[in-house]
Amino acid sequence: MELRHLRYFVAVAQTLHYRKAAERLHIVQPALSKQISALEGELGVQLLERDRRHVALTDAGSAFLHEAIAVLAQADVAKARAVAVSKGEIGQLSVGFIQPALADLLPRALRRFRREYPGVRIRLTELTNRGAAEQVSDRTVHCAFVRLPVDLRGALTAEPISQQDVSLAVPDSHPLAAQESVDIRELAGEELILIDRQVEPQLHDYYTSLCNEAGFSPDIAHTVNSTWVALGLVAGGLGVAFAPSSAKLVGQQGVAYRPLVGATPRLNIGLLWDDKACPEVLANFLRMRSWEARP
Repeated sequence: MELRHLRYFVAVAQTLHYRKAAERLHIVQPALSKQISALEGELGVQLLERDRRHVALTDAGSAFLHEAIAVLAQADVAKARAVAVSKGEIGQLSVGFIQPALADLLPRALRRFRREYPGVRIRLTELTNRGAAEQVSDRTVHCAFVRLPVDLRGALTAEPISQQDVSLAVPDSHPLAAQESVDIRELAGEELILIDRQVEPQLHDYYTSLCNEAGFSPDIAHTVNSTWVALGLVAGGLGVAFAPSSAKLVGQQGVAYRPLVGATPRLNIGLLWDDKACPEVLANFLRMRSWEARP
């Protein structure tokens, strides 16, 4: 039994007229009669009573009609869904992100994308830079907002999309909080809260190199696995920390942010994806460029 057999039967059952049904289906009447007979033969039941004057449904035909309409409707739904998925209009977009993208960049991008593609479910995963490269590479996530530079293994591609200044986060009662800005050389002797090198080796090395270039070795009092944890320790008076400008948007009671002079630390944020694994839902996200600032 094929779907076309069901469509032929439904057309005849709804019109109760072979010629009208054939016209609706754009086939010739003899072919339609042959297909209906073949369907009845396959089912082993008579669906229609017909003579030269009229066509009527049997009891079996009435029952079969109800089910045939339901099957055809479900087939249409399945077809429409398959087409929508192929166009990236429905489905799931899996996005990884590092914390500096969370305060503004990521919400802005997803809000705009969601307006354009409301049928797409979005799954978010917070990752480290290293974890983002791994999960995009093994296709656990479609793309990820990462810190640049990043390990471009295989067919991975990264596009710079944003840049954030790095400030110094200090307890609001700290003497440095009374200054308008802080020379990075003033951090010599200060207890520094830094991202653990095992978690973010490139970021850890970047911050320590800033101190080394300013002429001192940093006094690393505590290591943490995220900027937000570092800010919590700063609020508790346990040291000072480098923080991207996006951290100010979240806010942390007891923490003051001061721009750094004597160095120009910045974090470059990019979007990472695999060129060889780009389903249409991801292609739509890339084409839309919803992360770009707009007036």
